[in-house]
Amino acid sequence: MEFTPALKQTSYRLKFACGAFLFVFFTLLYIYCLPPGLAPYRDAGEMACDAYSLGVPHQPGYPLYALSARVFTMIAPGNFAWAMNLFSAAAGLGAIMVFYGFLSALFSPLSAVAASVLLGFNFTFWTVAGVSEMYALNTLLACLLLYLAFDIEREYAKQKCFLLAFLAGFSMTNRMDIVFVFPAAAILIFPALKNAWRGAWAANLLKVSGLFALGFSLYLYLPVRSASNPLFDWSHPADLASFFSVVTRKSYGSTLDLISRNYFMGELFLPNLKYYALHLLANFNLALLAACAGLCVEFYFHKKRFLAVAALFVLAGPVFLFMGNMPPNPHALAIVEPYYLLPDLAVLFWTASGLFYMGERFRRFLPLVVMTAAGAALWAFYLNFPRADRRDLFAAGDYASDALRSVPPGGVLVAKKDVQLFSLWYAQTVEKIRPDVSVVAQGLSASPWYRNTKRLYSPGLALYNLHSGGESEWRAFAAANSGGLYATLDAELPAKVPAVPAGLVSALYTSFFAPPPKADGASKGHGPVKLSVSEAAPAVAADIFYPLPFYNFRFFGGSYHDFFDRDLGASYAQALVARAAFLNTSSSQDTEALKGLELSARLDPDIPDARLYAGFYYSSKGDWRRAGENFRASAEIYARLLELSSEYHSLDSLKSGLAASSAYAWLNYGVALEKTGSSTEAEAAYIKALEANPGFAQAHYNMAVLYWNKDPKRVYSELVETLKIDPSHKEAAYYLKRMRQEAKSNQ
Repeated sequence: MEFTPALKQTSYRLKFACGAFLFVFFTLLYIYCLPPGLAPYRDAGEMACDAYSLGVPHQPGYPLYALSARVFTMIAPGNFAWAMNLFSAAAGLGAIMVFYGFLSALFSPLSAVAASVLLGFNFTFWTVAGVSEMYALNTLLACLLLYLAFDIEREYAKQKCFLLAFLAGFSMTNRMDIVFVFPAAAILIFPALKNAWRGAWAANLLKVSGLFALGFSLYLYLPVRSASNPLFDWSHPADLASFFSVVTRKSYGSTLDLISRNYFMGELFLPNLKYYALHLLANFNLALLAACAGLCVEFYFHKKRFLAVAALFVLAGPVFLFMGNMPPNPHALAIVEPYYLLPDLAVLFWTASGLFYMGERFRRFLPLVVMTAAGAALWAFYLNFPRADRRDLFAAGDYASDALRSVPPGGVLVAKKDVQLFSLWYAQTVEKIRPDVSVVAQGLSASPWYRNTKRLYSPGLALYNLHSGGESEWRAFAAANSGGLYATLDAELPAKVPAVPAGLVSALYTSFFAPPPKADGASKGHGPVKLSVSEAAPAVAADIFYPLPFYNFRFFGGSYHDFFDRDLGASYAQALVARAAFLNTSSSQDTEALKGLELSARLDPDIPDARLYAGFYYSSKGDWRRAGENFRASAEIYARLLELSSEYHSLDSLKSGLAASSAYAWLNYGVALEKTGSSTEAEAAYIKALEANPGFAQAHYNMAVLYWNKDPKRVYSELVETLKIDPSHKEAAYYLKRMRQEAKSNQ
């Protein structure tokens, strides 16, 4: 399009006005939605601690993020966590503005605004632009690299090439996945370099390689800082071998996360592709029509540009998802989701191209094009704002505070999951809450660097391998450390480690343990005695528990924002269920246990044990109708979780565990139905229990009880099957022996 001077001036004014609108609007919006403190998001607590203490983060070290965030927080207002969130918001705003800058240089300002607004309203981008993680900064750096590459393609300058080389190396010290932008940049600039560097390739390559290495040299911060033994010294890269392992993420190999090692390469590619497509549909909706149009326009009229952007999309999207090979469960998807942002830039580039082309080619349909872009943006805002508004998100700080308050002075607290553990780290490191409690990372407890750090900063703590070690390691750990041993509900305990619920954590190896449950029975005529469904241990040492007002979950009653704050809600729910299970048969506290179960179901309706133990409560009161309702609800939750486990490609061990628990819920539902005289329905429940777990001996035994005095042959076969599965089943052995003796005496 040819511009007269007047039209050019109008275009510049429109471009400036659109840019000013974007800057003001997203500045106000992102600040308005910022979490007030530490946001519960994957490694946010760890990254905040690393920036605060200038420590060494986990592999590959992220020196650019840690250092730049620390500098920013020195001048930013507010508490440290809020300042870290503000840093991400500033990086996110910068990404929007740079993205708009190079789009408006290629297309019209209005089409560039539309694509930039969609980037800003993208829930994934909006989220990372408000948490203490490095993803927003990574998106900013990607946009800068693309901006420079497009600028070099349009007008070559040696200085721009040198700047691009330095920025490429520099950006890799924030996140390594920025390399997916490099092929796109190379495709764009190669023709210009081919002409400009003719006869001087070697000298120029040497210069740009040196500038790339200069930017990449920021990684030298890691061994230098590690040599001073900081509070956080992940993998201790002061050792040369360790340094190379950190930078190359050697312990992860070619995987995104160690979870993926449980699956064959490419096994989960199609499910991941499906979820990325759903992400695009949710965030860009109608604008995807423009993206398809832009894709075609670029292919037919701008081949080089098309190849560059397509390379970015294919490598950062499908190829990365293939390599990542993550199971499509909520946790893994939450890990993968920030990686969608680089291919999203390609989709939004095509969106801007499509809007520009349709607006110019079909001018009479321009109002329709504008309405489509506006509708897509408004729909994305409508869907995403409620969850992206994190002004009331106190979950991470509240969880850490409550967990630490659950531990007595001088105690040791073991935690495993990232958000739970890193929230505890932040509470102690930055907010100085309960420094007397020794927090131990279960997954790191066997790592030499972690043990060395603990020896320096917690000299009184004796560490053992709590990650892969068995019960003997845990027992030795408890004996070697005074003050009591505690574990968060996410910690993985060996089966023989005794645990008692204590607030938001479990007390391990405490003297307050209940005796083994007694077999309490209800006889059916002359038939065998069936174990009662209510077998929870009687309550003892009730003063070990905190009352319900102890909990400090301030956003209780609201909706969850994402997987991570929901997971913290589940931690509270699990603590309430554990507490209720422990108190279940106490006549003095069973009402309080029921209240806890009701609260648990509100915090996390997907915890089947809440309804299971409510069934135990009502069965102990003789209210078999309500008991049956709760047992059935528990069984249905388990059935739904089993279906999801197949969709999520969960490991067989998880599926078998869910199946066994589902069978137990159906068994208890069958008992409740028997108590109300519904024998036919009870049999159906026992059949469901056996469908879920064919090796469930108790279900066969209960079926034998159901047919007692009705069908001796069926009773006999069910008792035989019970003993075939569980030869130690005393009641089945007794009654089978009795039946054989009676049959022998009748001959």
